[in-house]
Parts: sequence; structure tokens; C-alpha cells
Amino acid sequence: MLANSGQLSAISHQHSALATPSLTTDDRRLTTHLVDTGYCLASESAMIRGGRRRRIACHAPVALLGHPAHGWTLFDTGYAPRILDAARGWPFALYRLMTPMRLGPRLAVAAQLGALGLTVDDIARVVVSHFHADHIAGLRDFPRAQFIVSRAAWDDTSRRRGVRALLRGVIPALIPDDFAARATLIDRFDGPVLPALGPTHDLFGDGSALLVPLPGHARGQIGLLARGERGDLLLAADGCWLSRSYRERRPPPPLINLIADDPRALRATIEKLHDFARARPDVAIVPTHCAEALGRELRRESAALRAMQGATASAQ
Repeated sequence: MLANSGQLSAISHQHSALATPSLTTDDRRLTTHLVDTGYCLASESAMIRGGRRRRIACHAPVALLGHPAHGWTLFDTGYAPRILDAARGWPFALYRLMTPMRLGPRLAVAAQLGALGLTVDDIARVVVSHFHADHIAGLRDFPRAQFIVSRAAWDDTSRRRGVRALLRGVIPALIPDDFAARATLIDRFDGPVLPALGPTHDLFGDGSALLVPLPGHARGQIGLLARGERGDLLLAADGCWLSRSYRERRPPPPLINLIADDPRALRATIEKLHDFARARPDVAIVPTHCAEALGRELRRESAALRAMQGATASAQ
């Protein structure tokens, strides 16, 4: 059984048609857009302990963040068609077998920017949560962007090739040749402290975008707390795969320990997300692959944009 993919695609198409590129006038709040780049199929039982034995769509959305002084930032780049070529031949063909992908040229974030009145040259920077292929397949589409990534993530990934890369979900061919030259490596998290999650790195120095470590799933993984114009949004990357995981304190099954960077840290991160959600119920938490969270945020965004368009029409 395949859950949620068709409904989310319809919402995402409606959202793209309504979206506008205008930046917020509040210099400490960001314009935020979620953009779905496709999905792969996975068993729910592999994503959360006690999950059902059914196939679900694991979407790969990215977040577009607009700052009035610092321009546009992407949080991850999601899927792009080049991943299909990069995952040919040994050993990376195994990636395609393990995660059957449903994507296309029109779903790549670079192709969707036009609906927002933007081009790839408008993207000043890309925050890389971690280097798993479904989060970075679009990196090469942004040749002028600066990359923001944790030093721990880059130090680990840059040394991996072949099977050692695949075992950590990395396909090196997706990483731009000049990545290191364009990268800012974050190794200090000594900014504002978030409940349960701890110290952050203040990306712009104004509290609008706080990078926070979410260890366990991948070496050096980071999330981002965005102070959005419609409310605060925690982009939780793969701190957990489903919202039920942090709400119900249910980590993935033990089998996933074989591919997690640090299973103990992964379980601790899920506990911290649970505690953060209780301390900050005003924050919308978005695990990257959670269809529930993605659908909720796309519906909120579409409703807000319709209301704004209605108000504009009434004023004319």
C-alpha cells in the first residue's frame, strides 16, 4: 500500500502556483516555502518501531528561506534527476534498489524556482543538513551558492568512497567538485540555547535562523530553527523520520542500527525532539520525510497565500 503521495502532490502543485517571492518586511522573520522534490518508497516498519508492514512515500522536501538582508537560502536540495545516473554501476546501484525513487526533472528544486519568481542565481547559500543522497542530489544545480555544513559532516564524508560511502548513504558524484572551496564549515555551536536541543549556531546573527546539532542518523547532521513569518519552524532533517517517532518516543527498529552513524545518539535526539516539542508547542517540527508534517505545512502556506491574495484583491 502506498500512502499519501498523490494527495501531497496535488497540494504541492497548488502551493507552487500560489507562491510569491516577496521577502518579509520584518528583519527578524523569514519568508519560508517548502518545496517537494519527489519521494522514495520505504516500509513504515523500517522507519518507526512497531510500524505497519506497508510501503509509504518518503518525500524529500527542501525549505526556501528568504531574509531581507541576506537573500535566499536553501535548506537541503532534495532529489534531482542526476541521482539516477549517479546511482548506476557498482556499488551505488544498490541505493536505487534499496530506495525506489519517484522523481522527475520538473520536481527538482532548481526547476521549481521559476514558480516563485527566482532562478538558481538567486540562491545565495545552501545549508546541507547531512550528505545522504536524497538531501544533496540538487547541489550541482547551484554553481554560485555558498555551502553551510558542519565540519564533522564534511570531514567524515570527504574521506568516503565506494562501499564505505554507500554504507553511509553517500554518493560522492553528487557533491560538486569545488564544494570545499565554497563551503563554510561550522564547528562551534555557542549561540542561543534551545530547550532540550541545546546551543545553536546563529546563521545570520539576528536569531532568524539557528542551526542545531541533531546527531545520530548521520555524522554531523544539523537542523534549522527558522523564525518564519507564519511562526517558528524546526527543520529537523532526519533527526527522526516520522513525527510520530518524537511524539510517541518511538525510534526506528534495531535493524536500522546497522546503518545509523550512532544509534545511541539517534535515540537521544528523538528524546530531545520530544522534550523540545513539549517545551515549545508553538514550533512546527518538520522531519524531512514525514508526509504528515509536509502536508500540514503546505496546507498552511497555501491557505496563507490565498488569504493574502484575497486581501490584495479586496484592496484594489
